[in-house]
Amino acid sequence: MDWDDITETAPAVVAAVTMPLTYSIATGIGLGFITYALIKLIAGRFVDAKPAVLVLALIFAIKFALG
Repeated sequence: MDWDDITETAPAVVAAVTMPLTYSIATGIGLGFITYALIKLIAGRFVDAKPAVLVLALIFAIKFALG
């Protein structure tokens, strides 16, 4: 993990903080995937994100949106 790259570390922090606050590992991991995809998109480095990560982020976003 590149600790100097905020687009790599911020999703890990979000996931690590969300897990104990929501009492759900799945929620933490899901928000980590979503955060990763959004940060890469905002930073203009969407090409750096792997397609599998983007698909998982979309699936988690749909899961959270539907309930």
